[in-house]
Amino acid sequence: MIKLVILLTFISCYSAFSQVKNIDFTTEEYLQDYDFIVELIKNQHPNPFRFISEEQFEKEAHVLREGLKKEPTLANFLLSNPLTLIRDTHSDLNVDDLVFDAFVKEINFFPLETIVYDQRVFVNQFASDIPLGAEIITVNTKKVTDMLAKIPAKVDGDIQGSTQKKFSLYASLLFPKAEVFTIQYKESVKGSLKSVQLKAVNYTKYDYNSNKTILPFDLLSYRLGISGYLVNKDTYLISIRSFDLSEAYAYSILNNLFTSIKDQKVKHIIVDIRDNQGGSLSNIPLFYSFISTEKSFSNIYKYATKVPKINVKANLLDENGKLANANDILSQDNFMQQRFDKNEEDGFYYGNNRLDEYYVENYPQDKNAFTGDVALLINNNTVSAASYFASLFQLNARGALVGQETRSCSGFTTAAWFVNYKLPYTESIVSLPRSEIFFNIAANKDKNCRGVLPQYTVTADEFQKGLQKVQDAEMDLALRLLKK
Repeated sequence: MIKLVILLTFISCYSAFSQVKNIDFTTEEYLQDYDFIVELIKNQHPNPFRFISEEQFEKEAHVLREGLKKEPTLANFLLSNPLTLIRDTHSDLNVDDLVFDAFVKEINFFPLETIVYDQRVFVNQFASDIPLGAEIITVNTKKVTDMLAKIPAKVDGDIQGSTQKKFSLYASLLFPKAEVFTIQYKESVKGSLKSVQLKAVNYTKYDYNSNKTILPFDLLSYRLGISGYLVNKDTYLISIRSFDLSEAYAYSILNNLFTSIKDQKVKHIIVDIRDNQGGSLSNIPLFYSFISTEKSFSNIYKYATKVPKINVKANLLDENGKLANANDILSQDNFMQQRFDKNEEDGFYYGNNRLDEYYVENYPQDKNAFTGDVALLINNNTVSAASYFASLFQLNARGALVGQETRSCSGFTTAAWFVNYKLPYTESIVSLPRSEIFFNIAANKDKNCRGVLPQYTVTADEFQKGLQKVQDAEMDLALRLLKK
């Protein structure tokens, strides 16, 4: 349901190439690519002006364009991405691999791995010159609060989510030629302001740092998609990092986990879907069926779009990454025409029965379902189909919701199928969803949205103290709640 790439996280996908690509693009080339992105937003996105009026979009896009015109660099091109204005977490801009390869050789990188929590930035690695968990206050005299404000929010609607911001990466983009980073920090809120100067690092060292973080702890689930273990004699943790798994694989793993839970007479379960980027929507009821207390539960969602056809044909890519031809475009149009029907009352095209053959509205509880106490961990990186899982959990009042607001709306999001375009000059790839998905029957016409909101959160101070002790403060909170 969601591609496992978000704006600028191409850093994690770096690989070496034998070819070298020129990245000395002209001002006009940057501007033409920028204008093409704007055209795509206006003519191909399924509902671009849900959260921003077209007039306001034009004003803000013009400001970004003028900034790019004054500073025509690849870093600023990425920072000026107009896709962020429509506040759709599924719309992406991804740099061409060869361009990225050349780019990382030309810039310097921030020398520390960090984590953002509630608009504050903390050191997320052991380092010799600055303590783990120290709060960064300024970088090269710039206030961290101002830097965070410049990082585009990759969220749906009005969702408040700073944890998804990649501060170390953006610090690198904001200071691409810095030889030294002067960092002011505090070890605690009431601590004194200290300063340290650290040399910038190359990409190899930056990548090494990103793989040596303290949080998150459970890396096994990131590799497997699902993992579980006994936290204590009464509590079992199930970490789900992706719903983009085959039904057969997911059921096999879940069945084994919940059989073990039953055999060990577990009293409490913590389900952790923090940093879950989503996956197949049809998988969500399968996962939820293992914790449902009801014999069956409502599983209602509907696909809808205002743009069922390929309106922008130039630079469209086929499924193999080649430029699409007329037959490719006709095939895409036919696919949508056969599976979406127009509703004259609201102007939306709704998915029909041909669209999702696995759709089951009244979904049965699994035979191994756990009906005891459950807590669900969510955060600003709980996205897309994962937000639907959190929404089901909340709707059925299944247990305590702990953590942060999800990055996708609680009632709807975009996703499903995507169209990809290659920009003519930078060759970056623009990815747009083809439809919205509503977690009810009718299209939601709200001009704002919030994610699934937790009932219990930890403060930034508590988060910092946990990090300094190499502990997961949100997990600890969930454990305390289940003991009550």
